[in-house]
Amino acid sequence: MQPRFVPDLVALLRRRGIPLGVDDVAALRTSLAAGFGWESRAGLCELCVSLWAKSPSEAEVVRAAFAAVAVPDWNVTQALRPGSQDAPHAPDAPSSVPPGASLMTGAGSGTPATLPQPRSSVGVAPPPHSGLDDPTLILVPQYPVTPRAVAQVWRRMRQPARRGPAVELDVEETVRRQARTGVVTPPVLVPARRNVARLLLLVDIGGSMLPYEDFVAHVELSIRRAARLDVLAVRYFHDVPGHADRAVLAGADARHANLDRILADISPLAGGRVYRKPELTRGETLSAVVEGVGRSAAVCVVSDAGAARGRLDLIRLLDTVAMLKALRGPGRTTAWLNPVDPRRWARTTAALVARHVPMHPLTVSGMYAAVDVLRGRFTPVARPL
Repeated sequence: MQPRFVPDLVALLRRRGIPLGVDDVAALRTSLAAGFGWESRAGLCELCVSLWAKSPSEAEVVRAAFAAVAVPDWNVTQALRPGSQDAPHAPDAPSSVPPGASLMTGAGSGTPATLPQPRSSVGVAPPPHSGLDDPTLILVPQYPVTPRAVAQVWRRMRQPARRGPAVELDVEETVRRQARTGVVTPPVLVPARRNVARLLLLVDIGGSMLPYEDFVAHVELSIRRAARLDVLAVRYFHDVPGHADRAVLAGADARHANLDRILADISPLAGGRVYRKPELTRGETLSAVVEGVGRSAAVCVVSDAGAARGRLDLIRLLDTVAMLKALRGPGRTTAWLNPVDPRRWARTTAALVARHVPMHPLTVSGMYAAVDVLRGRFTPVARPL
């Protein structure tokens, strides 16, 4: 039997974007049966945080939701009231568990407290009259994608390889060596498998990207914390890292507003410049960054590509194509994530850029598709570079 407040707590957390399931509730029950979380109400809250939260922001959500539901004040200094239906008691708890969580009003009072009744509909408590901070208010930004979802997507970006010291037993080679020699030989050790995937993240900052900066920073931070890549290099630029030779535009097809006729004449961007800080400070050349991350590194560009303002700019398209050509390399893959709704890409520079590089929206499904491209899955485009 589980405490009565658990279904309300789980329902509230699911509405807040934490996808709890049966296994998570079973983990709480098992932990209570093992003797954890009985010392106080705060201890029970921290137990829920340790079991269900996967990031600091999710921990704040769990604590706020815990304060918003009717949770009894647990007190292990008193014996559990016999036959209580509201007691947070696990029937399969071992004898070593403390004698239950008492629902008494205070230590030594000897009088059972009146249990708070579960709320018919879980909501946020009204602001306190004292003017102090209300712990039941969940003051956490609600973005279209959660850190948990970003972690699940980008942890698929894997390239396992055995590197480092030999610490794992190679059973097959050990048996093969002993069978070949006929005597007991020392075990054969091999390096452990590790993820050697590398990613260069190029983030457009400022200008038309200003409304999306907080959301993009949220995704970027989630990737930094959870991607578990061998190398993750994040660089920033504004609109485009540099400018291509404008002379090639003389042969462009003005009627179709694209660069198909001169695509082969566009040279890779040579003087592009990107920055280590979002404030566009500590600059370095794009070629040096690409060379530094290695030939096998994947490249992901995060930019609206002109879709935010609904413009079609051939100059920006030219500079973007030159940048994409500079990012090419043997074994290197490139994908584009656009925070603007795909319905707004039509008749903009973004629609033309998407003809040359796989472009996906900055959503969970879009990131899954982009990671597939970065892992080497072939995605056809109208005019590959």
